[in-house]
Amino acid sequence: MPHLTKLFLLCCLMLLTGTAGADDAPGVTEPVEVDTWATLLKPHYFGDTPLIEGRGVIDMKTPYRSEDAAFTPVSIIAAIPQTEARYIKDIYVFVEKNPQPLAGVFHMTPAAGRADLALRVRVDAYTNVHAVAVLNTGELHHVSNFVKAQGGCSAPAASDFAKAMQHIGEMKFRALPDAENADLMIGQFLLSHPNVTGMQKDQKTQLIRPEHYVKTIRLFEGDKLLMTAETGFSVSEDPSFRFFFRRQGTGEIRAEVEDSKGLHWQESFKIKG
Repeated sequence: MPHLTKLFLLCCLMLLTGTAGADDAPGVTEPVEVDTWATLLKPHYFGDTPLIEGRGVIDMKTPYRSEDAAFTPVSIIAAIPQTEARYIKDIYVFVEKNPQPLAGVFHMTPAAGRADLALRVRVDAYTNVHAVAVLNTGELHHVSNFVKAQGGCSAPAASDFAKAMQHIGEMKFRALPDAENADLMIGQFLLSHPNVTGMQKDQKTQLIRPEHYVKTIRLFEGDKLLMTAETGFSVSEDPSFRFFFRRQGTGEIRAEVEDSKGLHWQESFKIKG
């Protein structure tokens, strides 16, 4: 996942400061709020490729005002099935005004059956949350919602940090049949990891903890890849992802995880039922 945190912060500061000087100095202009999405994020990740606006391919649900800025739920709903002929290949999730705006890129496959996805993100300031679906045909579809929340990236860990580090890398997985699609199952993957942002203070030492977050999660059914998640620290601590998959008869889900410090974990889970 590209490290653009400092680049975005510097660009935003330069554009926001405007012309320096006293309020009554001739030629002084008021600071102008930068459209980070249009001027920085969209050109960097998608270049000149047009984004199709609207909710015909994907929709997104977020709270208008988050109850907890460090655990803001985001749900992506796909309006098309995953078939070999046409499917959602990638889903980008951005929290526009976060220090690290790109929360994650989720690489989907036809094996998922549907490209629905649910996760929790940190929100550091009132912001737009964006989702972009990239189809295998090359189409890009964009939706965005405004979310009111503040301080999610600097908020202290919800759990005791020392205890969290003792359980780092532990995983859980459960699967349930989908009531509306007999051939699909809903998977819920949970990972114990503090996902440190590099902005959180140790309450005992008052020092800032260095960033340490989950970078890659790969989920397989047997040997068939279902989804790859490339994430950053804008994803909440103890990452949790809900997704669909089409059961292939192997009876086992395997997860492979790597974090920003090069730590690796792997675990397999039996699919019950």
